Amino acid sequence: MDREALLRLLSEEPGAAFEACGAAIRAGAEYVVWDHTVPADALARSYARRAQHMAKIGNPMLGGAEAIEQLQASGDRPLRTGEAKVEDPPTHFQIFLTADASRVVACIGIDQR
Repeated sequence: MDREALLRLLSEEPGAAFEACGAAIRAGAEYVVWDHTVPADALARSYARRAQHMAKIGNPMLGGAEAIEQLQASGDRPLRTGEAKVEDPPTHFQIFLTADASRVVACIGIDQR
């Protein structure tokens, strides 16, 4: 996916994780959006477990609760996934897009320190 197209899609959604991910990509972060899709409900279950684990170890996910809510609301709709990574501070962004990549449904930022 083209960098400018992803930045446009991220800017269309409100939220701290969308803004932080967009800023990271704008600053040159490496990113990828995969072509395959995964059912949103499977992603919701997986990321709900990850959020519980991250909270338990004291590392909350930026936008995690909102993202899980959006994934759950998407039912079994197929979604594409992507990620962006920055080194300073070390952060991993998980991006969830519609199957046709016309909209970013959810975004999560995870501090990797």
